[in-house]
Amino acid sequence: MPGIPGLDQWAADIAGNPHFIIRKFPFEFYYPFAFALMMLIVALHHSIWRSWQGSGATRRGLGLAMDIALVVMALTISTTYLVEIDSVCVIDQLTGDRARMIAESLQIEKDNAALFGLPEPTTVDDPQCLHTTGPWLVLIIGLAIVVFLAYNVKVWGLPLVLVAILVAAYTIGTVLVWYFYGVEDINKYLVTKIGGEPRLLSDGRPRVHDILVNNASGLLGRFMDIILNEIIPYLILGALFGASAGGQSLIKVAFRWTMNLSGGPAHAAIVSSAMFGTISGGPIVNVLSTGVLTIP
Repeated sequence: MPGIPGLDQWAADIAGNPHFIIRKFPFEFYYPFAFALMMLIVALHHSIWRSWQGSGATRRGLGLAMDIALVVMALTISTTYLVEIDSVCVIDQLTGDRARMIAESLQIEKDNAALFGLPEPTTVDDPQCLHTTGPWLVLIIGLAIVVFLAYNVKVWGLPLVLVAILVAAYTIGTVLVWYFYGVEDINKYLVTKIGGEPRLLSDGRPRVHDILVNNASGLLGRFMDIILNEIIPYLILGALFGASAGGQSLIKVAFRWTMNLSGGPAHAAIVSSAMFGTISGGPIVNVLSTGVLTIP
């Protein structure tokens, strides 16, 4: 939602809560909620159970199980994210350990500040989560990947899933090469090192943890940021723009202006693209978006 002067304060006043917000939600809560909601929509729109209604009872039951499994794994991933990310640590909050650790860390910082004559701090960095999923994290992520890939056979087709399976098999295979044989005298493309000596498969847990919670490259990190803040707004606004005949209006205006020039269609495309650029506000968006609208 765009920033409208006074909107945030107005919403807080209406709700009677100064902390009430209607936009710029904390990503650590917004991303897992949106992810679970999107997977629920996928299960409803691409329901395997519904597409197999004309089949036997066994196949219908399998389809229903796949629909339920997708939603359950999406909720599990979202919950695991809240358990593992240091800015939430939901189990620690429920047990009271998080408040205790923050208070202890803050007291240490205050003591250090008093010792060195520095201003007294009022906040500290988020402590690491005390209660996590432990080694179960690898199993949770693994099962989720299996369910998501199986469901993608229905949504995107088998070829794309086969490519993903090959990539996963390559990764697992090269990790096993490292575990059994190390890295000495082995081609670097045939081994994936996940830790030091002694070689332990449990060394891979930090990598899996990073895959889930890393804000830059994690499953619920930059990936979700791009979808929620870039792709979905453009899809919605683009659909509204197209439904209101905005694209056709630009083309007709451009044709009207350039109808007496030689090479009219080319000039019309340039003019209509320029007009769309005044709406999109960015050359990259203009290039990505205007083709179907402005090239007559």
